[in-house]
Parts: sequence; structure tokens; C-alpha cells
Amino acid sequence: MHRATPAILVLALALAGCASVADVPLIGVPANAPARPTTPGTYLPVHDIPPPRQEQMLSLDEQTRIEKELSEARAKGKETAASDAAAIAASAPPPPAKAKQPAARKKAEGAEKAAK
Repeated sequence: MHRATPAILVLALALAGCASVADVPLIGVPANAPARPTTPGTYLPVHDIPPPRQEQMLSLDEQTRIEKELSEARAKGKETAASDAAAIAASAPPPPAKAKQPAARKKAEGAEKAAK
């Protein structure tokens, strides 16, 4: 009987996880909670096709003008990024020299002792 108790407890907890917390008698629903609907909500109309668009498509001239504006903006962005990177590189101090690692010193000292 004592071996079955943990299994029953685990089973009870697993089944309790499927229940809604609001339905538990000790916890209940808050006083200001709205009442549950009597009928479940309907599904979204995922298969309904929207009506055709009323807007006109872009003409070839408009499309060409927009592509030109975008390419000009992209080129300007690249120039700005390059000049910003150059300014940052010019103003940044050089990186400090790397110090020897402690492990490297120990190896060097060990090699010197072995050589003597």
C-alpha cells in the first residue's frame, strides 16, 4: 500500500493539472470576475475571402521612382556608416598591449628550471 501512495499522488496531481483553477472550491472565482458565457464563442472565419482591394496598383513610373528613392537612401546610409566608422576608428585609442598570462609565466619558469 505504501508503494502505491506516491503513484496515486502523482496521478492525482496530473489529473488535477487538467482542471481549471477557477473551478477549485477553495480558490474559486474572484468577486469582480464577469460571468462565464452560456455558449462558447464562435471560430474565426479563416476561410472567408476578403473583398477585392479598391486601391489602384502602382504604375511603372511610380514603381521606378520609389525604387530610385530607396537605392539613393541605401547609398546614403552606407556612406554615413562608413564615415561614422572612420571617425570612430580615428578617435579610439589603440588597444593596450597584452600582458603575459600567469600560466605562460609558470611554463616559462618550469622550462628554465628544467634547462638548468
